[in-house]
Amino acid sequence: MANNRPLVLVDLDDTLFQTARKMPQGTPRHPASFDVNGEGSGYQTDMQKSLLEWLLSTTDVVPVTARSAEAFNRVKLGFTGSAICSHGGLILNPDRTVNMDWNGVMTGILADYQERLPDLCETALRIGDQHGVSLRGWVVEEENLRHYVVVKHNDGSDSDLILVLNKLRDAGLIDGMHTHSNGNNLALLPTGLSKRVAVEHYLKLDRELNGERPVLGFGDSITDLGFMNLCDFWSTPARSQLAALVEGHVNA
Repeated sequence: MANNRPLVLVDLDDTLFQTARKMPQGTPRHPASFDVNGEGSGYQTDMQKSLLEWLLSTTDVVPVTARSAEAFNRVKLGFTGSAICSHGGLILNPDRTVNMDWNGVMTGILADYQERLPDLCETALRIGDQHGVSLRGWVVEEENLRHYVVVKHNDGSDSDLILVLNKLRDAGLIDGMHTHSNGNNLALLPTGLSKRVAVEHYLKLDRELNGERPVLGFGDSITDLGFMNLCDFWSTPARSQLAALVEGHVNA
């Protein structure tokens, strides 16, 4: 039976919750995500908690996240439907099994990057060492398929990641790729891997099943705008990267 409830596509980190250090001083913290040791890693404000409760009760909510499936499963916010993970590299069915049709599509798109991504990660960390910057990095991999590289600083500043990015770009090592940089998070992504591409696929399937229905998008970063622009309406948190971009254009 067709479902005419609004469909909400929502980013997670820094949209529905954030790390403790990003919480306003003295604000009540509601646990939202946990690390591999079961310790809290992400928290909601009262407002974020109320917003999500409202969305879950009135709409169909589909998370759209850079998190791997393993990291997404450590988010405990009551999601029961599908999810788009790994910057769009993976679609999870409502029962948390992998959508193998989409996995097959991504296998073809990412074939030429399978050996390149580990080498790129090692090079990024080596650049950090050469410039006295302590970094950590890894390749996000799902279903034996390497998706993209993540690099974070350990005790430096976000500008250290921009230095690494510029060194990689100057050396031509990220040709044929695109990047996502927001705070202490640098992602190096193959062309063809994006939240937007996965959302396009998901919306096509949803329309075949449910017909046209209102689609709302929520996200905080500039790269989220790719999938948000596929929605009928979109929204971003105040003081987010995307909000700052819009404000800068308005005041320019």
